[in-house]
Parts: sequence; C-alpha cells; structure tokens
Amino acid sequence: MLIKYHFLFGLIVSLLLYPVYGINILIIFFTNLLLDVDHYILYIFKFKSFSIIKAHDYFFNEEKPFLLFFHTVEFLLALLFFSFYFRLAFFALVGLVIHLLLDIYEEMREKHIGRFPSIIWWYLRKR
Repeated sequence: MLIKYHFLFGLIVSLLLYPVYGINILIIFFTNLLLDVDHYILYIFKFKSFSIIKAHDYFFNEEKPFLLFFHTVEFLLALLFFSFYFRLAFFALVGLVIHLLLDIYEEMREKHIGRFPSIIWWYLRKR
C-alpha cells in the first residue's frame, strides 16, 4: 500500500485512539508509517543501491514474492510477546497491526500477494 494511505489511515486511527492512549498514539502512528522501511533495506542489500525511487519502482513491479522481515507473523508474535512486558512494544504492536491490516486489504483488492507472510514459510519454500 502506498505510504500516503498508511499516513491517512494511521492518522485517523491514532486520533480516534488519542482519548484512550494520549500521547502514546505517536508511537502507534509512526510504527504504522515507518514499518515499510524493510522494503528499502531489502532493496539496498539486493541491489547495492540507495535509490529510493528505484526501490519504490522495484516493489511495485516485482512479480515474485519476497520476504519483508517487519511484515512477518514471527515479527508480529515477537512484538506481541514483548508487549506483555513493555508498554512501548504494545503501542508499536497496535501500529504494526494497523499497517498489516491495510496491506492485507490492498493485497486482497489487487488479488496479488507480493510477500511471504512468514520467515519459516519463506525458508521452507527456498529448499
């Protein structure tokens, strides 16, 4: 999903949650917004290039599924575990869930899944 939609929906949800969580909504908002940094990191490692524009074009045109660490069920479960012990992790988890729900909606709408949802699944498929 495009960053502008993550921004818009993240802002709306964060503002709705403000009465409950106060200033902590900033963690929710920025986690939702910045989670796609794993796209850029993967692009840098794969192509040894720092071009944000080329990275954007690559991921919007890539046909083969790819692994994005912050978009995996294992990362989600790790953040869930840490959220029982750290308040910051809980708010990051809320931002992650918002982000993933938006991505899932986009993938269903486009009828195309461009990433592996699990590190274990990705590893087993590579074998």
